[in-house]
Formats: sequence, structure tokens, C-alpha cells
Amino acid sequence: MKNISALMTTEVISVREGDGVEEVSKKMLSSGHHSLPVVDDRGRVTGIITERDLIDAHRQVHLPTVISILDSVIPISGMHEYAEELRKVTAVDAQGLATKRHLQLARPEESIDTVADRMFEHRLHALPVVDGEGKLLGMVSRSDILRGLLSQS
Repeated sequence: MKNISALMTTEVISVREGDGVEEVSKKMLSSGHHSLPVVDDRGRVTGIITERDLIDAHRQVHLPTVISILDSVIPISGMHEYAEELRKVTAVDAQGLATKRHLQLARPEESIDTVADRMFEHRLHALPVVDGEGKLLGMVSRSDILRGLLSQS
């Protein structure tokens, strides 16, 4: 069975933590990719930015629904979503906009099935592939996974 290193794209377009949101937007549009890994000065992946993140960065923030009881304001729902929207709208650079929480990464020696399961479980279109130090080696997409699975048949 093939592992991810045989499928991943090694010529990866990435963004630096300090790149501005507009620069990231232009890079994503010109690349045709749906997500871009964010790397630090040493080439380690620190986050990922998706088209959704960029769209959210340009939308209006939706206030959470609250109720008022005895001079107390109690949020009914949506506080986490509100905090995420606020984080994205106020981001000025890739580091501030990138998804870091629950960041999913692949290792080159992982099997196609393992990575495919992770991608579908977390509804991801692509995963950065990193070495033992977290340095970016490549990206693997759903299309890469499909190609790999079909070649095994």
C-alpha cells in the first residue's frame, strides 16, 4: 500500500506568518488552491488558511443571541462562533487569520487510508505534510487521495 509521500505535492505555495491578509487573498486566488499552509521563519507549519477563513475575514460579525434576566446578559448560543468571527475580522496577518486550533497534519509515512479517514472526519480538502520537526514537506489533497486509491484498484 502506498503512503502519502508518493501522492503529496512537493511544490507547495505557502504563506508566512507576517504576510498581510490581502497578500494571502491574492496568493490564494492566483494559485487556484482552496487552502494555504502558514509557516514560520524556520519553515514549520503553524496553521492553515482556507477560502472560508478569507471570506469570513471580509464579512460582518454576527452578534450572538442573548437573553437578559435580572440585569444579567446570558448568551444562549454562538459565543464560540462569535469569538472566531471576531478573530478573523480583526486579523491583519496570516498568523492572526490562520486556523491553529485542531490543526491537522500528515506525516509522509502515513498510509492513504489513515490520511483519508482524517480528512473526511474533519471535513478537510487538503493537509500539510510535515517532517518530525513540523517543517513543511508537501500538501496532500482529496484529489491526491482519490488518485492514490484508484491506482490501487
